[in-house]
Amino acid sequence: MNEQKKITIEKVLTNISRFLLAGVFIFSGFIKANDPYGTVFKLHEYATAFGLEGIPFLTLVIIALMLAILEFSIGVHTLFGMSRVIIAKLTLLFMMVMTLLTAYIWWGDPVPDCGCFGDVIILSNGMTFVKNIVLLAAAIMNYKFSHLHIKIVGHNTQWLITLFCVIYIFVYSLICFYALPWMDTSPYKIGTDMRSAEGRKATAGFYVVDSESGEEVTDEIIDRDGYTFILSIANLRRADEGCVDLVNDIYEYSQANGYKFYCLTSSTDQETQDYWRDHTGAEYPFYESDETELKMVVRTSPGLLLMKDGVIIGKWSNYMMPTEERLNGRLEDLPIGQLHDVEGRKLLDWLLYFLMPLILIILIDRIGSGFSWYRHWRQKSRKLQLEKIQEQISNQIK
Repeated sequence: MNEQKKITIEKVLTNISRFLLAGVFIFSGFIKANDPYGTVFKLHEYATAFGLEGIPFLTLVIIALMLAILEFSIGVHTLFGMSRVIIAKLTLLFMMVMTLLTAYIWWGDPVPDCGCFGDVIILSNGMTFVKNIVLLAAAIMNYKFSHLHIKIVGHNTQWLITLFCVIYIFVYSLICFYALPWMDTSPYKIGTDMRSAEGRKATAGFYVVDSESGEEVTDEIIDRDGYTFILSIANLRRADEGCVDLVNDIYEYSQANGYKFYCLTSSTDQETQDYWRDHTGAEYPFYESDETELKMVVRTSPGLLLMKDGVIIGKWSNYMMPTEERLNGRLEDLPIGQLHDVEGRKLLDWLLYFLMPLILIILIDRIGSGFSWYRHWRQKSRKLQLEKIQEQISNQIK
């Protein structure tokens, strides 16, 4: 094999590895930003498995945000060939750490799945380890031949792309933290018909038990006609009390208009329930459910879900609870009481918010590079013309 053919093969394999890594890192970072609470819950699982369950919630939130920004930024830098050597080293280091971690998780099985792609793609611990072996091999190839990367943007705009990507993914993550994931991949997303065979299969872990009678009322809730409010509070001791006045208003609204209202929680002891009532003025009854499942129903605690005839038509975080202004009539006559399929449009909007400025920056960079090339070509042409004239003059003198 001649040297030129060898270089060509190395260049092709290196850039295939590079684009594979870029795609995986961008996708993984975006998924983590889209569902920051899901990342926090998974980090808590890891912390508990390693005996670190005392880590504060805020610390886990910060780690989740940093992880999303790091992965997304590495992916974008790798895609555009920016800071090639540094990013290649960082990617290799990241994959070495993650491969060792997933090897231990596969061997010890402390958590059921890695959570690297959230609820979008759930991989077993064994499949996660195999995936990381493949990515580690790609990272080694990417690092060893980083000088063969095909560059897409010039040096002058790299800082702008970096700044834009970090701000974009940080803002998107904060919005999803505040207003729930804009791409809801849980079994309890808006539009799910919990009465259908598919809905019942997807939500098989959902159960509700009346705390007072001890009877299971799951089917009663799902099969009930009309509107039903479900307040999800995974743990009463750790729930946010900042929205309790709005929650109490919603409960009073439901009672006044004849809608059912269920508060589901995993906190079943009377002392904890009395604590919540004393601190919030809650008058609604409690129903028992699984804590992990409630974190899937609505990511925040408290979180509110609205069903109509067994179909989920609305979800709200603790920061976005419906106000009296939105509940100024019967649900049958209000926009809030109708099913609106806006998830796809919102996600498309955010993809456009990312792609359009990025494309604009790349176009400006390419136009600038074109002008630079043209100036260089003109200067070189003039130099050649001048040398030719000088040569002609020299020949005439001789």
